[in-house]
Amino acid sequence: MSRIGVVSPAVVAAALGLFLAGCGDLGDAISGDITARDCHPDPKTVAELRQEPVLTQTPPGATLAAVTETVSCGWESPGPPSLGTLDREVTGAGAADDVSRFYADLASVSGWEAFGHGSHVYDAGKSDGTSCTWSLQVLSTAGGTYHVQITYTPRDLRPTCL
Repeated sequence: MSRIGVVSPAVVAAALGLFLAGCGDLGDAISGDITARDCHPDPKTVAELRQEPVLTQTPPGATLAAVTETVSCGWESPGPPSLGTLDREVTGAGAADDVSRFYADLASVSGWEAFGHGSHVYDAGKSDGTSCTWSLQVLSTAGGTYHVQITYTPRDLRPTCL
């Protein structure tokens, strides 16, 4: 007999807790504590990410804007969970193929592993030293402008990937 469609009460409680609470320790969600929580960046992770060469270096002739940080927890249906993101705009970087090669070379030297052919200029991931992963995306916008984005798991959601 197939067990497809049978969901344990613990899984339902965890999903409901994460959906309603947005973030917090997974244990809190399972225990039924579904009050709203703040979501906080992980200062150590943010400091490490700000030092990543893919966020601090540019293709020749390009200009970097200031890094912007956003953090939000929880799910906005139907999409995936929103996480912590560091975003840096790069202008005057040249053609997408050149930018892709630049970031592929830079990322591989600093431990990033490229994803297959994605819909972005460049996509890669890197372990944060636990079971969580950082995600790198280089996105193309209008007129030779790119956004280098690194996504990480905020402090309040870290138990979900440990």
